[in-house]
Amino acid sequence: MISCLDLNVTSGLVRVTQTLTMEKFVLLVGLLLLLHTSAHNVPGSVKEFIHVETNLTWYDAQTYCGKFLGNLFTVSNKNDLKNLTGFAKNLSWIGLLKGKQFWKWVDGSTANYFNWYKLGDCASIRSDGYWHNRSCGDELPFVCGTFPMWDFNRTKLSWHEADNLFKGKTETLAILHDKRENGNITGVLEGNEAWIGLYKASQNQWSWINNQTPLTYSNWFTNFLCAVMDCNGFWHDTSCFEENPFICIDQINGNLTNTLVSERKTWKEAQSHCERMNMKLAMLKTKEDITPQLNQICQSVDSQYLWIGLYNDPWFWSAGWGSDVRNWNSMQPDGKDFGNESIPRCAAVQDGEWFAMECHDNLPFFCSAIVRSIILLSEHKSWEEALNHCRDKYVDLASLGSEAEQKVAVRKIEDVQSVYVWTGLRFLAGSWFWVYGDGLRYENWLDGKQPQCPNVTRRCGALAVATGKWEPRSCEEKLEFLCFQK
Repeated sequence: MISCLDLNVTSGLVRVTQTLTMEKFVLLVGLLLLLHTSAHNVPGSVKEFIHVETNLTWYDAQTYCGKFLGNLFTVSNKNDLKNLTGFAKNLSWIGLLKGKQFWKWVDGSTANYFNWYKLGDCASIRSDGYWHNRSCGDELPFVCGTFPMWDFNRTKLSWHEADNLFKGKTETLAILHDKRENGNITGVLEGNEAWIGLYKASQNQWSWINNQTPLTYSNWFTNFLCAVMDCNGFWHDTSCFEENPFICIDQINGNLTNTLVSERKTWKEAQSHCERMNMKLAMLKTKEDITPQLNQICQSVDSQYLWIGLYNDPWFWSAGWGSDVRNWNSMQPDGKDFGNESIPRCAAVQDGEWFAMECHDNLPFFCSAIVRSIILLSEHKSWEEALNHCRDKYVDLASLGSEAEQKVAVRKIEDVQSVYVWTGLRFLAGSWFWVYGDGLRYENWLDGKQPQCPNVTRRCGALAVATGKWEPRSCEEKLEFLCFQK
């Protein structure tokens, strides 16, 4: 004996109002199968973003997003960027993190030719606490001693001359172990720049003077680095927030044309200025690209340096290298962790702008997931009218077959004025099912479980706008509805 039934066949649906014999039940099952397979089209797949308001570290957020067979959200194009803009009012993780640095030209190509001016191999400290790599032959005062008893010597010596003063003595040029010691030493500098006991032991290896203290703390001065060219054609890496003149280039009929802009701008402002002229900041990809007019250019500007279109980009997407789309806040990334790999940095977004944060901070986050394409229809129809409309114009009434699809649907209805919207849920033959044919592997009912034997007037499933929960409603209600689209 079967109960909880209310079926007859009308508009492709099955409704009865009688107790069924086994033979009639078999017939009903056949009709249900027909109902399940009545939509022949397959929904399209789209990348959607999912905002999760739970506060997690970047790494835990990435693990969470893996449940959706996706990653933290990757901004692949300007449309992705537009979707995020204005959505997160609080800082929220995206899938961008800082790795090893590499240099790129403004056209997106990776730099493989360089003409860097040789940087200094000895370290100094300034009164703001930041470290600078200087030529060891420069003459500076120096600091020796140990925390907290620093001795500032005003005699200006080269780094090696200062080092030689302490040969055979227990005292050395200053060695700094942590932020506290770094802050303490600035109190004795009297506004000067002074040598400390750090030098470049090999091409890429800095070492303290005693060769025993590991370099676990550093405070190099840098921002997001960009490249300038001096009047001898050598390149220097420097803060992108400095202001310099610059050269814009354009290729016309195979010939490279240069335009000097003597107005001083930051690197980003210079880049934008060139783009407004349909040009790019100068790109020097071979030795021959160093313009023969360089001396003439330098004579016409009162500056030692000119911006070129080379910048350092240590940031990459967790899902792969992805695109070059960036939308940093004007003062980001700040680069204060440069040279200190013990401070991992990841990117968070707020009101569309990106900020470099410590990856172990706890923030909400955006996941990306590949889900079936769902569209909200703002027309008000009964459940059956909505079903027919979806199957006629789109694919079918939408199933919410996973947590990812559930979260996407909730985001799509957040501005709906109605209390409910229709989904493809239907109660027939004593059970709930999706009319598209999905199994109920994922469920999100109001009370945490399926309504059993719902009232005969409440046998169609709707999504509650306020709670995001599934509820049985009267099939005759006129509601907005969710369709799968191709």
